[in-house]
Amino acid sequence: MTLLLQGHTLLRPMLITDDIAQHHVWLDAVPGSGFQPDDPWIKCSKVYQPYLAAAAFQAVHLVLPTLLVGKAIALVLLALTAFLVFQIGIRLGGTRLGWIAMGLFFLSDGWIGISGGFSRSFAWPLVSGFLLALLSRRPGIAALCLFLAAPLYPMLFVLLAPVYAIVWLYEEFRTGWRQTFNLRTQWQAQWPLLLAVLAGSALVLLKSREMAMHPFMGPQVTLAQIQTDPLFGVGGRVVLWPQPPLYVMLPGSLFPWGKVLVEPVLRHLAAKSAALAGASVLLLYVAAVLAFVLSMFILWRRSREKTVVLLALAVVSTVAFQVAVLLLPKLFEASRYLMWSIPPLGLIAWSVLLDSAIGLVSSKRALQVLFALLAVLYVARAPAIRGQGAEDSSEYSPLYSALAHTGAGELIASFPRTADLIPVLCHRSVFVSNESSHAVMFTRCRQLIMERHSALLKAFYSPSSTDVRCFCKDNKISWLVVEEKYYRPDMAPGMHFAPFEQQMRDMLKQTPQPWLLAYARKAGKQVQPGVYLLDTGHIQDLSAQ
Repeated sequence: MTLLLQGHTLLRPMLITDDIAQHHVWLDAVPGSGFQPDDPWIKCSKVYQPYLAAAAFQAVHLVLPTLLVGKAIALVLLALTAFLVFQIGIRLGGTRLGWIAMGLFFLSDGWIGISGGFSRSFAWPLVSGFLLALLSRRPGIAALCLFLAAPLYPMLFVLLAPVYAIVWLYEEFRTGWRQTFNLRTQWQAQWPLLLAVLAGSALVLLKSREMAMHPFMGPQVTLAQIQTDPLFGVGGRVVLWPQPPLYVMLPGSLFPWGKVLVEPVLRHLAAKSAALAGASVLLLYVAAVLAFVLSMFILWRRSREKTVVLLALAVVSTVAFQVAVLLLPKLFEASRYLMWSIPPLGLIAWSVLLDSAIGLVSSKRALQVLFALLAVLYVARAPAIRGQGAEDSSEYSPLYSALAHTGAGELIASFPRTADLIPVLCHRSVFVSNESSHAVMFTRCRQLIMERHSALLKAFYSPSSTDVRCFCKDNKISWLVVEEKYYRPDMAPGMHFAPFEQQMRDMLKQTPQPWLLAYARKAGKQVQPGVYLLDTGHIQDLSAQ
C-alpha cells in the first residue's frame, strides 16, 4: 500500500513537495555546486534542521540525490507508521482492530504530513511508537521515543514528556503510592526516562540557542510584532494571528480525513449552498468529539490503564496548545501541538467504533457485504489520495533547463514563488523566494526577508530603468526572470503573501507598464510562454550608451 500511494513519486523527478526548498536544498550546497558560498537562505535552511533529522538527510544523501532523499525517507516512515498503527490496534482490541486502524490510516491525511521526508515526517511514527510502547508497558522504548523526538522534531519532545509523567502518576495512584518516594526504586524503574529528559532537554535548548545566535536567524519576534505585522496575519507568510480557537482546532484534528475525503465534498456543497457546507462542518465537528468520547468509554471498559495513555496525550496536547498560544511565539506555532498528536487519537477512536460496529454484526453474509462496501470505498478513493502531498513542478521545466546552464555562483532574481525550486533543480542561488521566507519568526531573517522582497518589487514594478540597474548592481544580480502573469490587472489572488501582494497590486496600478516588463518583451529570451530570461549584463550596458 505504501508503494501504491507514494512509490510512483520515485519515478517522477518533477513530482516534488515544495518544502524541499526549505529543508533539503542545503544538501547540495558543497564547493563547486553552483551556489554562492555566502547564500543566506542555504545557511538558514541548514541551521533550523534538528540535529538527528539533518544527520538522517545527509546519510541518505550519500547514496541518493537530493530529489530522492525525502521520497525514500517518506516511504520508510509511511510503512513504519502503518505497522505501528496496526500494532496499536492489536494492543487495544485485537487483530481485526489492527487491520481496521491501518486501513483507515492509509485513507487519512496522516501520510500526507509524512510525504516529503522532512523533520515533521517523523511526527506520526514518533507519536505512534511512543503510544505503542506505553500500551505495551515498555518504558524503555517509550523513553527512547521521547529522546529521539528532541533531535528529530523538538516540539514533540515538549509534548510527550508530560504524557509519560501523567501515565506514571496514574500508575503510582493505582498502586497506592507505595513506592512513589522510594528514590532507589524509582531510579531503577525510571532511569531511562530521566536520562531521556535530561539529554533531550539539552538538545532542544542547544538548538534553540544556536538559532538565536545565528547571524541570519536571531532571536524570535515578539508577540506585539505578531499581533500587528501582516507577515503573521491572514494571508501572511506564517499565519500566527489571530490563533484559531481550540473548539475549532480540536474537533477538526479528531477527524484526520479532512483534506483527502472531506474538503472535496465541502467544496461541492459550498458551490450549492454556503449554509449547507457550514452545517456539514458543524455536524462533522460534533460527530468527531462524540466519536472520541464514545471510543474512550469503550476502551475504558476494556482496560483503564491503556485508556489513560490515550487520554493523557489528549489532555497534554490541549493544554500545550493553550500554553503555546499564551506564550506565542516562545513555543513556536501553537497549532502544531494538536496537528501531530490529536489525529492519531482520532484515527484510533474511529477505528474502535468501526471495530465495535462490526462486532455487533452476527451474520457472516452481512459482514461480507460490509467489507465489500469498505473495499469499494477504498478503491474509489485511492486515485484521489494517490500522490497527495507532492505537486507536479514541470510547469517551469523550460525555465529550469535554461537556468541550469547559467554560470556557477551567479545570482538569480525572480518573483518569489517561481524562485522556490530554482535552487533545488538548478543549483543556483536566488535573491529571495517564497520558501526561503518561512523563517520570519526570527528577527534577523525577518529583516532580510523584508529588505529583499521590497527591493525586488521596487525594481520589477518601477517605471525607470535606473531602478532596475541599481537593483542589479547593488545586489550583484546576474539573471532576471520576468513573468507576464504578475503584471496582469486581473492578477489572481495568492500570488504573494502579505503585505507584499497588496504592494504588487498598488504598484501595478501606479505603473501599468513597468520598464522591466517592456524591456523583457523587447530584448529578453522567452524560455516558455509568458516567461522571459534576462542577462543583467545587457541591462547594465544600456547605462553606458
